[in-house]
Amino acid sequence: MLVCATLLTAAGATRAGLDEPIYVIDAPTGGVLGHGEYHIQGRIGQASSVFLDFRVGIKQVVHLGVSYGMQSVFERSDIEFNDRVGLQFRVRLLQEGEGPALALGFNNQGVGRWDEALERYERKSLGFYGVLSKNWRIIGTQFSLHGGGNWSTETTDEESVNFFAAADWEPIHRFSLLLDWDAGLNDKEVNGIYGGGRTYLDAAVRLTYGENLSMMLIFRDLTGNYEPNPHVWREFEIAYVDTF
Repeated sequence: MLVCATLLTAAGATRAGLDEPIYVIDAPTGGVLGHGEYHIQGRIGQASSVFLDFRVGIKQVVHLGVSYGMQSVFERSDIEFNDRVGLQFRVRLLQEGEGPALALGFNNQGVGRWDEALERYERKSLGFYGVLSKNWRIIGTQFSLHGGGNWSTETTDEESVNFFAAADWEPIHRFSLLLDWDAGLNDKEVNGIYGGGRTYLDAAVRLTYGENLSMMLIFRDLTGNYEPNPHVWREFEIAYVDTF
């Protein structure tokens, strides 16, 4: 017990800015942006897709955001625009201390194209969620765990309480290894369209440059759960944080 206590020293307060990620890959954390802090996120992925996201923090406990996606951006064909703008908010109810941080939120931005017939994204959005987050120092490295439950508002094909978890390990300063896990309980196999009845697992590496800029290379669907194409696909993200 003494050895464990020496190796695992809990972070006394929730970190700020890029040092306190507000998401892992897609999974939310218990962190929020500081007052007047803004976060700009851009991703390039499969099918020449581009995803843009903007968030802003209010009073140290709430942040709000909007997002939008499009496909076929770098092809000869016409650009395909998603039919809806993503909206999100998060409020932190408990600051991290001896126990984990606790946050509640909403995010209706999913991954991939919007399917008008089924009124859903290729991978469903979180919808309403609650998440717990805890950080530790482990032999000079930073490690955090996040987990929670959610209810997606994309329920035309299937609805269920769902669960997610994520891990963020920083073995070297400003270099992190990330994992996202989604139980997929609200996206099981339905006529073989999207979910294949397994869970979703994503991995990523993130490099932070200075105080404001981060880059991330994402490897999606390591479990091959996406029925139309059960192979790993890649995305690249660049994010910027600053204050007004």
